[in-house]
Amino acid sequence: MTAVSSCATYHTPLSRELSRELTQAPPLSTPDFRASEQKSLATDAKKIHFVDKTDLFDWPVDDARMTRGYLPNKRRPHLGIDLASKKNTPILAAQGGTVIYTGREFRGYGKMIMIESGNGWATLYAHMEKILVQEGEKVTQGQIVGAMGRTGRATGVHLHFEIRKDRGPIDPLPLLPNGTRVAHFLKGKSVTRN
Repeated sequence: MTAVSSCATYHTPLSRELSRELTQAPPLSTPDFRASEQKSLATDAKKIHFVDKTDLFDWPVDDARMTRGYLPNKRRPHLGIDLASKKNTPILAAQGGTVIYTGREFRGYGKMIMIESGNGWATLYAHMEKILVQEGEKVTQGQIVGAMGRTGRATGVHLHFEIRKDRGPIDPLPLLPNGTRVAHFLKGKSVTRN
């Protein structure tokens, strides 16, 4: 069974609360590129490192509220983002790949899975109520891989979501559709519980 994450478009909210706040945020300015500027832009683009099209991610849930951001420099680092919703909310593969881990051996993470996508990319999904995939299984982007829960060290029902590159965690927001806009808007707002 597969599902397409509707968070990939601006008009479908990550959450009702966040979408209300985003509509109040100032609009993004889109540059007006003339033909002469396009050639310059194409030349400059070769110098900038972009995420390959094969490395694009999608939101792991269709409707949630972000309750905690990526905070690597805290005394107790938080190496992903927390997305809260109702128990058993479907969790979707943010990127296709191979399931390399299912279980609950990682302290505090509860029931979790890890999907390796190639080119050093992996995604981690924790605090799940149900795991619907097995190790070694190939999954596609948007496929339902589990259900949101409260297993492990969790104060409420939510998904802890990490994106890893070459085994190290990185901030997921810049790699998610409209994630940079969300991060920019949330800058200065409290999205942590500690």
